[in-house]
Amino acid sequence: MGTKLTKEQILAVMPQQPPFLFIDEAVVEEGKISAVYKIKEDEVFFKGHFKGNPVFPGTLMLETLGQLGVLYLLKSGDSNIGADVDSKKIFFISADGCRCQRICRPGEVMECTAKVEKMRHPIARFSGEMRIAGQKAASAEMITLTFDYVK
Repeated sequence: MGTKLTKEQILAVMPQQPPFLFIDEAVVEEGKISAVYKIKEDEVFFKGHFKGNPVFPGTLMLETLGQLGVLYLLKSGDSNIGADVDSKKIFFISADGCRCQRICRPGEVMECTAKVEKMRHPIARFSGEMRIAGQKAASAEMITLTFDYVK
């Protein structure tokens, strides 16, 4: 089943922090990470996205998938990583084949997965998918991160 991570464990290692962290709990397995995030009514961006019609931004849906990759690098223990990853040295490079297919609203729960496609220092590539109530909400064919080790 993998290693389950609580919100507290996630907060302790992630460089992203509230209000810009979109992972409530996660499960890390070999080559894969899954997570959930409940969209809160009081997210700061809902004041303007959109007035009177709160919609979780598509760019943040993709950010969430990228955050799964970051958490995988920090907590998986994947033998292909090679050493302890420095959380201050993980950065987004690109995302390809991205699609937002469903509007996401306050109160809904995003169920996200990211799968390792290639892992070779200093590059990590993941594919990712987000679902809400069983419906595909967003996907990325390839999210590329760069990383380095603790020195």
